[in-house]
Amino acid sequence: MASDEAGPRSLIERYVRELMAAKAIRSPEVERAFRAVERHRLLETFYTRSAGGQGLSVVHHDPASPRREQLELIYCDDALVTRFIGGMPASSTSAPSLVARMLEVLGLGEGTKVLEIGAGTGYNAALMAEITGDQDLVITVDVLEDVAEQTRRLLAGAGYPRIRVLARDGFDGAREEAPFDRIVATVGCSDISPHWTGQLAEDGAMLVPLEHSGGHPLFLLRKDGAGLRGRVALWTGFMPVHGPLRIEGLWPQGYVRPSPGEPVRAAGPWPGFGAGRHHGPPGSLNLAADEIDFLFFLGLSDRRAGWLEQGPGLNNGPDGWAAAGPEGIWWWKDASLAAELDRLHQEWAARGRPAISDYQVSFLPVDAPYDRPERGWQVERRFYRELLTLS
Repeated sequence: MASDEAGPRSLIERYVRELMAAKAIRSPEVERAFRAVERHRLLETFYTRSAGGQGLSVVHHDPASPRREQLELIYCDDALVTRFIGGMPASSTSAPSLVARMLEVLGLGEGTKVLEIGAGTGYNAALMAEITGDQDLVITVDVLEDVAEQTRRLLAGAGYPRIRVLARDGFDGAREEAPFDRIVATVGCSDISPHWTGQLAEDGAMLVPLEHSGGHPLFLLRKDGAGLRGRVALWTGFMPVHGPLRIEGLWPQGYVRPSPGEPVRAAGPWPGFGAGRHHGPPGSLNLAADEIDFLFFLGLSDRRAGWLEQGPGLNNGPDGWAAAGPEGIWWWKDASLAAELDRLHQEWAARGRPAISDYQVSFLPVDAPYDRPERGWQVERRFYRELLTLS
């Protein structure tokens, strides 16, 4: 039962109103773009949660003749996986609320030239083309050749044939098209590519989701001499990058679940911590703000920091873990981890419970001279040294 033209339009209107009510869309420019670009035109096969939340179901979608039930899935605030490689998600279209928030932070305008790292389905590139007013100003890169070919074809069919889709490792950027007023990555990175810095216009800005204690906070950065300077704008979660920008072991990935019958100890919660939390992974943007803020601080203070099922915590692999949430503090095997978690929570509180946006952040090439920030932190990445202080 193919929908008529009124079907998609009515769903798009509802979808935009919901994103505006959630304050994901805040500007007239982003609102116009979301009304103009039809998300269903930029999808074919995608995956969605099965009934009951167990596993994924495949959806074979024809963008030229969509079914109503497929449109209902497409025009809701969900990320949709579009590729699996080796049983792991390899490409997707991000949750629309995250797409909108990133566009608002990016601050595009008419005539802005943009490089996107991670083409996905082309939806974000089409939105950026609407805001900049010129398809020729948007270049998007994807390492998967079949993704790039499909995205190129779908963009052309949706009315965006002049957006350039390049099949290459995003680490290299697009030197032949530089300089760029904006560079945005839509994949979780462990570091920043020095090529991106070189291809960024002197007054340009870069928005990159960088790995940090189980999530990918978005760093909004501008050039500052040989390096970059900026702030953390949002807490997000993305599929991890592959290639030179992937660094294993910066923070733990996953944690050990106790065997049935193994004791997990518990203590009462910190007063008010995590109030109003909605259960979900760190990338869902539905966690309590203080959990995200403490998790970021925790990741700077202890490289065992990460997100566990109960909340932010310290993860020592098979030797134990401790985590805190609205209902209490839990630990497995090692009580000293719970004591250290409590100590770091007290330190975070003593520093004024800083939010992720309260940090001043600089990135310097790893071989550049530097002064360690007093009462600050540093994170050694592959190409850049990240220096943080509280403003």
